[in-house]
Amino acid sequence: MGAGVLAGLSLAILAGLGIFSWLVSRAHTVVQFSDHGPQLVRGYLPPGLLSDLQDIDRSAGGIVGRLSIRGQGDTLELNVSGMGDREEQRIRNVVMLRRRQLRRPR
Repeated sequence: MGAGVLAGLSLAILAGLGIFSWLVSRAHTVVQFSDHGPQLVRGYLPPGLLSDLQDIDRSAGGIVGRLSIRGQGDTLELNVSGMGDREEQRIRNVVMLRRRQLRRPR
């Protein structure tokens, strides 16, 4: 094989690894909090969880921010941003109570 072919093959492999890495690290579920309340942007939430998040939003007088969920079960990783510490902690608590129901899409 020529050097150009090997360089092209190496570049293709690196690009494939980069795309795979991005897909694996991407949040499978995203909830956006805005003036209109929490809205599921991507993924799936177990029954009742969106309602619980709406209750938190109402009791806080409206939240602006984002909840991103990666992993599942014991490896669940939450990223809550853009809101006060109290609201972030309440959201983490409610979501973690249902961590066994949160799954990556298949």
